[in-house]
Amino acid sequence: MNEDARDFEEDDFEEAVARFRKMVKSDASDYFDVYEVEGIIDYFLEEGRIKMARKAVDTGLLLHPTALSIKIRQAQVFMHEGQLEECLDLLGMAEKIDATNVEIYLTKGGALNLLGDVGKAVEAFEYALTLPIDDPDETLYNIGISFGTAGETHLAIKYLEKATRANPTNEIVLYELGYYYDKNSQFESSIESYDKYLDIDPFNHSVWYNIGITYNRMGMFEKAIEAYDYSLVLNGEFLHAHFNKANALANNNQFEEAIDCYLEYLELDKENDDAYCYLAECYLNSDRYPEALINYKHAIRINKDNSSAWYGSGLIMWSEGELLQAQTFFKKAISIEDDNSDFWAMDAKVHAELNENQEAIESFEIATMLEPENIENWLSYSEMFYDIDDTDRAIQVLKTANKYNKSNAYLNYRLTAYLLDKNEELEAACHFEKALKIDYSKQDELFEFYPEALKIESIKKLISQYQTTKF
Repeated sequence: MNEDARDFEEDDFEEAVARFRKMVKSDASDYFDVYEVEGIIDYFLEEGRIKMARKAVDTGLLLHPTALSIKIRQAQVFMHEGQLEECLDLLGMAEKIDATNVEIYLTKGGALNLLGDVGKAVEAFEYALTLPIDDPDETLYNIGISFGTAGETHLAIKYLEKATRANPTNEIVLYELGYYYDKNSQFESSIESYDKYLDIDPFNHSVWYNIGITYNRMGMFEKAIEAYDYSLVLNGEFLHAHFNKANALANNNQFEEAIDCYLEYLELDKENDDAYCYLAECYLNSDRYPEALINYKHAIRINKDNSSAWYGSGLIMWSEGELLQAQTFFKKAISIEDDNSDFWAMDAKVHAELNENQEAIESFEIATMLEPENIENWLSYSEMFYDIDDTDRAIQVLKTANKYNKSNAYLNYRLTAYLLDKNEELEAACHFEKALKIDYSKQDELFEFYPEALKIESIKKLISQYQTTKF
């Protein structure tokens, strides 16, 4: 709304919106001056009521067909409706009438962002910032959000940082800046921004919740739990905080506390199948298999397409030696989510244990193709061949794995073992030396799998040689 043109009182604003609603409902007609029309359109745009905003534009143009401010808002409605070319065409005409109107260039920048023309959007916004602006922090905030919505996180941060310099106490800017820092993996900056918000308003449960999310991403689970606790003190029924606190406890291996927290959450939201899955995982990690299975089944009753619940049930059956049942569960999980490498790898392991080697090979091939950086799957695949005395193929599997993971110590330590088992000592020593260079501290990976390696002189010599370079 153009506040420079008229001191538009809040009561007048509410009265104008109410009159407009009544007019639309009764299909009557009424008169609104330009400033009232501006306020009505702005109100509906802010509320996301685009159809009502369109009706207000149409009414305004009937009453005031030459009003530039209404035409600019018509362009804004076009933008919200996705009619971006029409929006830009209208703004182009408006620009010829008044090239100093900041709203033209702010709207133009937003439309260009939606079109994916980020460079031209920057130009439009930067030109807008050269014009007189009443509230620069609000304008910079809106520019930042426009870039954030377009997925241009670094530009969102750039303009939100400018907004905080214009007004360091603008809480909305600090909140969004914390969010985009987190999204951009600038975790320390995210915490700093949220802390500045809390200096102004320490009782915002959403900010404490967001701090918890950031700490969780940083792997600082105890700090995350503390932040979620503050959020829950301020709003005890904040479901997301209950849920995320339980997740953070589980991530911190505090499984008993996590179980209690999930149960507390489920008292408030009894139909969340994912929560039952995570609760089951905590029971599984605590070796409480019957309780884990009960909760996986509960998740499946709520959502039969919860692949994690079928997979978790399969893990329990596998751990208890019920291979055929495990296989059934894994295949069901795969039928729901066939691009999950973990599902295929466990399916392969069960086939291998049932001596269904061809089926195991097929499943391992899919698992390693889906996630070639997953070292555990390659090692399991190679072990299948090693266990059936086909060491040559075990070696070949890991050499293939090395092509995708060129600097992985585990692969090279295991290759060393297989090559030593084949009495190919020279090549084994080459891979052992490579593994030592990558990670000297993991050499026990070789000796735990192949203790005989401790007796081989070339291996002992390399250990001695690289030991002197570590200190």
